[in-house]
Amino acid sequence: MKSNIFLLPMKKIKPSYIMVRVVILTLIAVLPGCAFTKLMTARFEKPTFTYKGAELIETSQSRAIVNFLFTAHNPNEEGLKNVTCSYELFVEGKKFMTGNDVPLELNRKGNTDIKVPAAIAYADLFPVLGSVVRLILSGQKTIPITIDAVFSGNPAILSEAGKEEPITFEERLTKTADIPLPNEKRSKGQ
Repeated sequence: MKSNIFLLPMKKIKPSYIMVRVVILTLIAVLPGCAFTKLMTARFEKPTFTYKGAELIETSQSRAIVNFLFTAHNPNEEGLKNVTCSYELFVEGKKFMTGNDVPLELNRKGNTDIKVPAAIAYADLFPVLGSVVRLILSGQKTIPITIDAVFSGNPAILSEAGKEEPITFEERLTKTADIPLPNEKRSKGQ
C-alpha cells in the first residue's frame, strides 16, 4: 500500500510535465510564425527625398568642393540599405559633370540627412565655358549649378518561400545652387 501512495503523486506530475512540453513546443512553433507574418504583412512605403541646399566645403584656384544637401524620409519599420544617389551637374542646361551610385543608408521610421559630395574642377566647366565666361563678365560672383539627382534603391524583403524579394524605387529631384567663383583675394593668397 505504501508503494501505491508514492505512485499516485507521480501520475499527477507526468501530465503536467507533458503539458509544459506541449506549451513550450507550441510557443516555439507559433512565435516565429508571428514575426514572419508581421514581416510579410508590413507594406513597403517608398521613401521621399527633399532638397535642402548646398554647402561650400572648400574653394581654390582649381576647384570647389560642394556638398549637395538632401533629407530622406523613410516611413518603414526597417532601415533601408542598397540605396544610391546618382547625379548630373549643369550650367544653363549644359551638362559638365556626373556622379554615379553614391551609397546611402536610410534610418528606420524617420529622417536621414544626406550629403552628396561633388568636387567641381573649374577645368570641368570647359564644356560650358561660354556660359561661365558670360556670367563672370557680367560681374556675378557665383555660378548657378543645377543638380539633377536620382535616388534609387533595391531593398529586399523576405517572401513566404523565404526568398528575398527586391522592391525597387526611384525619385528624381532637380534643384539649382549658387556656387562661388574664386575671387582676387583668394587668387593672390595662393
